[in-house]
Amino acid sequence: MLKKTVRWGADVGCQSKIKPLDPKAELTDFGLKGKLAEGELGFSRMLTKRDAKKDAADGLPVSEAITPDQWSEREQQIAERAEAVRRGLNTWMSTTAANVRNFIHDCTPIDIYPDQLREAIKSEENEYRHYEQDDRSDAKHSHDEAIIELQTFRARHGDRIGDRTPDIKKNVEQTVAILVFIMLLEGGFNALLFKDAQASGLLGGLMIAFAVSAVNVCIGVITGFFGLRYAFNHPNIALKVLGGTVMAVGLVSGLFLNLFVAHFRDAVETGLIAATAAGTMAEFSMFDISPATVMSSMFPNIIGLESFIAMGLLFMGLTVFGLAVYEGYDRISDRYPGYGRVWRKERKAYERRQAVRNGVRDDLSEYFTQCRLWFETQLSRHAAAKREIEKAMNVLDSRRDVAASIAANAADQERSLKVAYRQAHRRQRNQLRDKLGEQAACPAYFDEIVTPQLPPFDFKKERDQANAAIKTIDQNLTALNLTREWLETHIQQVQKGLSSIEKKVGEEIEKVREGKSAGKAFVSVDEARRA
Repeated sequence: MLKKTVRWGADVGCQSKIKPLDPKAELTDFGLKGKLAEGELGFSRMLTKRDAKKDAADGLPVSEAITPDQWSEREQQIAERAEAVRRGLNTWMSTTAANVRNFIHDCTPIDIYPDQLREAIKSEENEYRHYEQDDRSDAKHSHDEAIIELQTFRARHGDRIGDRTPDIKKNVEQTVAILVFIMLLEGGFNALLFKDAQASGLLGGLMIAFAVSAVNVCIGVITGFFGLRYAFNHPNIALKVLGGTVMAVGLVSGLFLNLFVAHFRDAVETGLIAATAAGTMAEFSMFDISPATVMSSMFPNIIGLESFIAMGLLFMGLTVFGLAVYEGYDRISDRYPGYGRVWRKERKAYERRQAVRNGVRDDLSEYFTQCRLWFETQLSRHAAAKREIEKAMNVLDSRRDVAASIAANAADQERSLKVAYRQAHRRQRNQLRDKLGEQAACPAYFDEIVTPQLPPFDFKKERDQANAAIKTIDQNLTALNLTREWLETHIQQVQKGLSSIEKKVGEEIEKVREGKSAGKAFVSVDEARRA
């Protein structure tokens, strides 16, 4: 019926396109050719009269029987020719009627009942849903657990976090990209400052600079993520103290690292000046400067730097360290420890559930599109079948008129030829009365002309069949319209159910929450998912 159709519609309605009636019965197939197909018997009136005179002159004995068996040979020929026309017309019409009956039978669909059609649609729809049932159940279960965990977290820490929600636009990938960028930026800047202090030039400076920059960024991220976040926002006193310790150690370590690098670069600058003055520049290497010497030069004046390059290096390192601390504190996750984790967990579970729901929606959307196409096709085919059945009956009526006209023409000729024959026969008998004597009397069957009977051409059976078929089609059209209206309403209900979280989810979560954390303030599902 369609290139891609619904399975339940394979045995319902009109399965193939409705083609117009093509009655292959022709008059020539039943011996009615040429003039004979127009009702012309092909007998000459003059020759018929001549035969009548000859028969009268032969002195045929008088018969009292008024039957066609007593007709003359010419009258028998006329009657046989006319009867052949009538038989051909009868056969032609019966063949046409049989074609029409078969056509009506082929165009008549089975009865369509709205209730059965709806159940068939729902049955196939459930099969589409069945393939996604397991994934949908798993996604729903994980999402419910994530919502419960989020609500429990907010209920436990609601007095601290208030109505604040994490910014879901923040993501770890973006933060890592920023950290890598500032690390590369600091490493490139440091490489330019260290390239003149060792023999390998810029390449060697890059290696040293990137190593220092990576350590600087890592200390800053740890200080911000595990230090500031826990020290300022964590409700647990032990973890707050631990976070304060990490924050203090991280800040001191970052500051010391950058001061050490700046003093080291200052010592390198001093060594370069001394080597240049002594003429031993080729033997100088920055690795000859020991860390102990640098550390001893840092005290007691820790910020006392003589080189502008060292001061720039210190400013650049502290800036990168501060950015790393901020990224670790505010950009990797929510400032309140644990809040971003449960929030992202709920969002991922929700997105997974939506993805499963969208997959089901796409499959059902294609299925419902096929259903709509099937209904449109069936409505057009039922209307076409009704129209073609009426046209077939009109063809049958028109052929009946043609057959009646041909039969009437043949009957008129038959009657006219018989009348001409008998009148000529009587006249000739009257003229030969003296010669024939007692044999001059006309036969008794000449007193009555038998009127040829026209074929009835009754098509009541075909008309009843056509009326029954049209009634079935009208009932099916009504059933199709009712079912199509139901389908549109059903599609809206399905789409509404697939496009939103079920109301029962909130009720179930509330029950679970009440069992887990009795006495806590309730946070609704919509509020928990508001972002």
